[in-house]
Amino acid sequence: MMNRIALIVTAACLLAIGNQAVAQKKAERYAVTEREKGISEDADGVNYGIVSPDEIKKDMKCVLEYLERNTPYEVIDGKKGRHVPAGAELNREAQLERGTFSLVDNGGGMTYSAMFTAAELLGDDAYRDYAHNRLSFLAEVLPAFGRVYEKYGVTDSEVIQLLSPRDLDDCGTMCAAMIKACLAEEISGACPLVEGWVNTVMYRTTRLADGTFSRDCPFRHTLWLDDIYKGVPALALMGALSKYNQTKYYREALFQLGNFADRLFVSEKGLFRHGWVEGMRTHPAYYWGPANGMAMLALCEVLDALPSNYEGRNGLIELLRKHIEGVAACQSKDGFWYRLLDRCDSGYETSSTAFFVYAIARAINRGWVDAIAYGPVALLGWQALSSAIGNDGRLSGVSSSACVAYDPAYYVRRPMADNVLQGYGAVIGAGAEMCKLLESNCLKMNGGAVCLYPTLQQSDASIFTYSEPGNFLQFVAGVSRLNSKAPVVFVIGDSTVKYRSDKGEADRWGWGGFLQDYFDSSRITVENCAVEGRSSRTYITEGLWDRLLPALRKGDYLIIDFGHNDNNPLNTGLARGTLPGIGHESKKMVIERDGSMEEIFTYGHYMRIYIRQARAKGVEVILLSHTPANQWENGKMKRCAQTYRKWTKELAEQEMVHFVDLNDLTARKFDLIGQENAKIYYKDLVHTSKEGAIMNAESVIEGISRLDECNLKKILDSNYMSNLKVLRNE
Repeated sequence: MMNRIALIVTAACLLAIGNQAVAQKKAERYAVTEREKGISEDADGVNYGIVSPDEIKKDMKCVLEYLERNTPYEVIDGKKGRHVPAGAELNREAQLERGTFSLVDNGGGMTYSAMFTAAELLGDDAYRDYAHNRLSFLAEVLPAFGRVYEKYGVTDSEVIQLLSPRDLDDCGTMCAAMIKACLAEEISGACPLVEGWVNTVMYRTTRLADGTFSRDCPFRHTLWLDDIYKGVPALALMGALSKYNQTKYYREALFQLGNFADRLFVSEKGLFRHGWVEGMRTHPAYYWGPANGMAMLALCEVLDALPSNYEGRNGLIELLRKHIEGVAACQSKDGFWYRLLDRCDSGYETSSTAFFVYAIARAINRGWVDAIAYGPVALLGWQALSSAIGNDGRLSGVSSSACVAYDPAYYVRRPMADNVLQGYGAVIGAGAEMCKLLESNCLKMNGGAVCLYPTLQQSDASIFTYSEPGNFLQFVAGVSRLNSKAPVVFVIGDSTVKYRSDKGEADRWGWGGFLQDYFDSSRITVENCAVEGRSSRTYITEGLWDRLLPALRKGDYLIIDFGHNDNNPLNTGLARGTLPGIGHESKKMVIERDGSMEEIFTYGHYMRIYIRQARAKGVEVILLSHTPANQWENGKMKRCAQTYRKWTKELAEQEMVHFVDLNDLTARKFDLIGQENAKIYYKDLVHTSKEGAIMNAESVIEGISRLDECNLKKILDSNYMSNLKVLRNE
């Protein structure tokens, strides 16, 4: 007896060592050389830090190519070994060509579903094609196999489960995948298959007396946690097909999830038991990793399929949150999860790790769980998965499927196999959701820890205090209004008008912060709503104009100064440029940073939006040519005479609004000051010191004072107007 115990302990130790070797296998894939990512290695050679979407996509492509090579979709003549031409009548020897992976088992269905997810999130048709080609092939050939079976009573054993399904194992995940395929693009011949398969799920599956899916293995009326994924997503997706009874399928999906959770979910741990047997007083409490992974993913699939306001949906979200909390607490230091989640002596398991990363990342992307709390968990899990992907795309560390058992040794002894397809599908789905997570959030190392931020953190320090650079974007317009009848001067523009928070950061100042000094503050206020880095386009597309517009009232004034950032790339980098001129041209372009499509217009188009919407509210509009850059030619400061200065003036004339040539007014002053003395007014090419900002503000006021029929000049400070008259010798 003692020898047997020693043997078991030795085997467990060897298994743990083997799994550590798997984690080490690809240590070179993410080398420590990229210091800016904060990547480090511990004694076991497991990477920790930040990876990029491109690195994830590289791993995904490797897996996809391996699957393509090893999952053929052809019919062959079993005797002659030849391919049967498409559309040919089949004989009794016909069979699906065998590869490493089956086209029709549960793993196949899971993988097809994940491929559609990847295609949607990455915009890469290679993933869609993998699933669509094989499902279309099956929709085409299954009726032919059915005719063979009807005629001879025999046919390929692999297709019988789809021709005459008896339980969830036969068709549940294939049904869900085929529905997803039909939702994406119509597949000829798919509807009869889906109807037959969902009929099996809905009506022919073994059940308890209350209707819960069950099995009679290993005992009568046994619940297997795996069956949540094998049956429930197909029902929820069926509800998404409008031509069927949606309510019936949605209701059944929620019914099954509720009954499984009541019997299998252990709230104290936040985990699902693998099995439950009717009549037992104490149920086996073994938390099998792959089954928990499938259950978590099933919750996500159902939540995606249900209408957002469907009764009971919030309860599912709460169950998912509790499950993610429990699972996250079981993650190993290397990112893997264990075969038995709460047993660190049970060895790492790759497919459960993939399922958890897939589901947790999706939950973050949908806003169901906290990105800050669980983003690093998902990232660490992905790094573990990456280490399990061989250079040829082969996945290691995946356990064979397990029956419900009543001792830990059974689960620990499940053999590893590299042909368990469900693990590959989960890796594809996990990678796709991780790419979306990384592209939608900002990851940065802080104090050596991976942190997820809603906005980019600019600090380069190894440890830094969290700051949200976008705070100045949250301005509330109109708060300075003196009373219900008092006007406000609203100013919009870029960093030359307001640099960051307008407090002299980096000794740079915008002219808009000094404008109030030149007006009678008892009658009018100035609100500087400019935002650094913005152009006439992005001030609108980022919603900043939408913040200001509701605050505009009849009798207000709007001063507009854009141009510096409009001459920037259209769809790369910050993607803030506009088309030149004031015409009505436009271009539809894909924005590099997120893959979105945007129709981009001319500088004049965006400026017209401000002008016309403001005037519709009774606001007096003043356009400015932008401030001059510190550039010189032949002893004179350069003007933008042929671009934004010219276009802004032409636009003001067309729209019949006021125009102040700020570019020329300030440049004239610098012509007198001289190039050398101008240096104290500039901090770089365009941003000004405090003295330079004040000079620009004075030019704005001088220009306003010269405007004909402009009511704003009547509210200028009387002392300033007196001094100006003296300067003009008036």
